[in-house]
Amino acid sequence: MEFYMISFFRSRQIPVLIGLFLVVAFFGIVNAQIQRNMCRECQAVTEPDATHCPECGEPLNLCLDCGTANPANVDFCQKCNAPLAEMRVLGSIDPDTRKELKLGRSERAELEKDLLKLNYLLEKNPEDKEKLLFRKGKILHRMEFFSQEALLWREYLQLFPQTSKKAFIQIYLSEALRKWGYLFYSQKKIASASELLGEATEVNPANKDAWQWLGRINMESNAREEARAAYLKALALEPGNPDIIHFLRKLKADIPTELLKGQKKP
Repeated sequence: MEFYMISFFRSRQIPVLIGLFLVVAFFGIVNAQIQRNMCRECQAVTEPDATHCPECGEPLNLCLDCGTANPANVDFCQKCNAPLAEMRVLGSIDPDTRKELKLGRSERAELEKDLLKLNYLLEKNPEDKEKLLFRKGKILHRMEFFSQEALLWREYLQLFPQTSKKAFIQIYLSEALRKWGYLFYSQKKIASASELLGEATEVNPANKDAWQWLGRINMESNAREEARAAYLKALALEPGNPDIIHFLRKLKADIPTELLKGQKKP
């Protein structure tokens, strides 16, 4: 009997809890909107589309990049498309302090801001997708987001197979795949690492490091024939490399004489 009573009250409580959650969420959204429309200088609440406080004239949603006073209800600058959410917080800090501490001005912060801007522009101007995706890929490369970069370059080549930048993008894609593959290798996800490294060598057969890592994974997996083939590909791209020669000898591979060029004699 006690079990059924507890179950009954619990079943009655669930809709109540959901209702309370929705009420809290609603008032949270309303409060956030009021905060956005509130002047931080005099606390006057303004209209959502106001650019300046009607009481004290203070800009409500100032872009710190170009100085544009934006309406309170927008999240990206209407002039330069910079993201404004963080700027609303930074704008509440003394300008001299902000400048001295370089708040929001580190290289990483600038890259993250550019990434948000590009995501916004991709939605706003889909006709410029080819140009914007290329810029986004270069930013992801600088931020060392290897998986996101690889996915973006894959998408780019699918959408724009005739691009004049194809050779450049293939090099970047191959390197991103190699680094992504290494991350899987370090996590002992060997099958995923091998797949990505294989794709890296297909996209750019001149990626020596991808061939070398593919050789190592195959060697550790006891796929000796595949390991020899991968290491020989790597050595052909850098004849005389002592590390590659060392592993090829461990694998008892026949190494062409011309690929031993540059090796120091014992």
